[in-house]
Amino acid sequence: MKLTPRLQAIAELIPPGSVVADIGTDHGYLPVYLVLNKISRRVVAVDVNQAPLRQAKETVAAYNCLQEIDLRLGNGLEAIRAADKIDTVVIAGLGGESIASILRDGRHKLKDVRQLILQPMNDEAYLRLFLVRNGFALANETLAQEGRRFYEIILAKAGLERETDLFRLSFGPRLLEKKPALLLPFLEEKIRKLKVVRQSLQRAEKNEVSSKVLAVETEISSLEEVLAGVAAGADFNSLS
Repeated sequence: MKLTPRLQAIAELIPPGSVVADIGTDHGYLPVYLVLNKISRRVVAVDVNQAPLRQAKETVAAYNCLQEIDLRLGNGLEAIRAADKIDTVVIAGLGGESIASILRDGRHKLKDVRQLILQPMNDEAYLRLFLVRNGFALANETLAQEGRRFYEIILAKAGLERETDLFRLSFGPRLLEKKPALLLPFLEEKIRKLKVVRQSLQRAEKNEVSSKVLAVETEISSLEEVLAGVAAGADFNSLS
C-alpha cells in the first residue's frame, strides 16, 4: 500500500512496535499501512461517524488486517480503553482547535500514552500553544506537501517545552531548528496567502480592520525574516 505524502510523513514518526490509536481514521489507510509494514502490532481505529468507519472496515478487510485492527465508533478518545495499552495517539485531518478539544476532553485517557502525532488542517499555532500550556513538549515537527498544500505534523510528548519565545512556539520551534527541505517553499506559500489576506483587508477600508492589517503585516515581516534566513542557511536557534 502506498500512502499520500501527508500520511507517509505521519507513519514515519511512529516508532516500530507501537500500539496506535488512530482518531478520525476515515478510510483506514494509515492503520493498514502500519500493520502491513510491521510498524504497529495493533491499531485501534476510531471514527465518530458510521460511514467512514464502514469504508475503513472495507479497507481493513481487503488487506486481511481484521485481526490486528480494531475498528470502533466513538467521539475522540472516548473509545479508548485502559486495556488497549495505547502508547501512540494519532489525530490527523482535523482543525487545530478541534484536536485541542479532543485532547482536553480525553486527557484522562492519555496517562500511559508516550507520544501524540498531530496533523492539524489549520490553527497550527493555537494547537502548539495549547500543547505547551498543558504539559506537552514539541518533540519533533515535520512538513508534508500535496500539490500546493503544505501540512504541519507535530510529535508531542509529556514534558516541559524548552522553547519560551512566543513567535518560535507559534511557528514551530523544531521546524526552525531542523530546517526540513520543504521549509523554504512552505514559507513562501505561507507568505503568499498572508499577502492575499492583507489585500482583502485593505480593500475593506474599514476602521475596525486596521488592527487586523497591522497584525498580518507583522506576521508577514516575521516570516520574510525567517525566509531570508532559510535561503541564506542561517541558524535560527537564537531567533526571537
